[in-house]
Amino acid sequence: MSLSVVIPLHNKQDYIDEALASLARQTQLPHEVIVVDDASTDDGAARAESGLRRLARQGVARTELLRLPVNGGPSAARNRGLERAGGAVLAFLDADDHWRDDCCSEILRCMRGHALDLLVLGFETSAQGDYFPDMGALRDEVVPLDGTLHRLPRVTSSASHLDFFMGRASNVAVRRGAIGDARFAEGRHVNENIDFWYRVAKDIAKGGGIPAPVGLLAEPVIRYRILPDSLSHRRCEDWRQLQIPPSLERFRHSDDADDRRLCRTLGRRWLTFAMESLPDDAQRAAFCGANGALLAHFDIDLPLLWRAA
Repeated sequence: MSLSVVIPLHNKQDYIDEALASLARQTQLPHEVIVVDDASTDDGAARAESGLRRLARQGVARTELLRLPVNGGPSAARNRGLERAGGAVLAFLDADDHWRDDCCSEILRCMRGHALDLLVLGFETSAQGDYFPDMGALRDEVVPLDGTLHRLPRVTSSASHLDFFMGRASNVAVRRGAIGDARFAEGRHVNENIDFWYRVAKDIAKGGGIPAPVGLLAEPVIRYRILPDSLSHRRCEDWRQLQIPPSLERFRHSDDADDRRLCRTLGRRWLTFAMESLPDDAQRAAFCGANGALLAHFDIDLPLLWRAA
């Protein structure tokens, strides 16, 4: 079983060396590493090219630096890499994160040993208490398999759990054949990872495998870096910059209970972020006025102050 790793890159010259070095330290090297440079304006692409040459010398069978002529955002970069990947298993690594030395071998061990189509991976950050998974909170969502590996028998239901993250830190590996025609929503930068992986997981669940071929590795095999200028942590000066999470639009008219639960969870997170990141009451009122009907559709109450906005 071969593993392809796709790294979307945009202006991360300070971190791409570390990301690629973490792949070079793997106890089992990936078969293929593809860096998709999304029209960077810094030295990141040159550094990636050098790092890929080192990986090739160490034994990675195929390396590629794909340079996109126009910046299309992380979803476009992921899609271009996905479309070029040839491994039986595909995983993404963000250019400012890195893998534990046994991440590759653990992915392949778990997926091969238990015939999994999709594996959700544990991660940790430098922030105190910020890690995934919290197995105490998720104990009703999992079935033990092997050590820290668990099965997710109801993955589309688990996706809506407040303590479950499938897409943060690019913490998913998948059999390439299970992706089908699914692609990341291009031009979107709010919950686009969650939207993509939920759709892939939903198609896998529809396949009818019993037990479901989806696992959760409850170990921090990814080190996730939170940068102060990341979209999820920066303040927003204009409510119109807060894109609607794509799942809310995609499943607005769905009658599926799991779809609606996911949208309710994402909508509540989106609303909380808006209330905390917008600079003043006028901006908060405008956000609620524009999006109140959509949020109400998923049974999400606006803060009392803005219900009449």
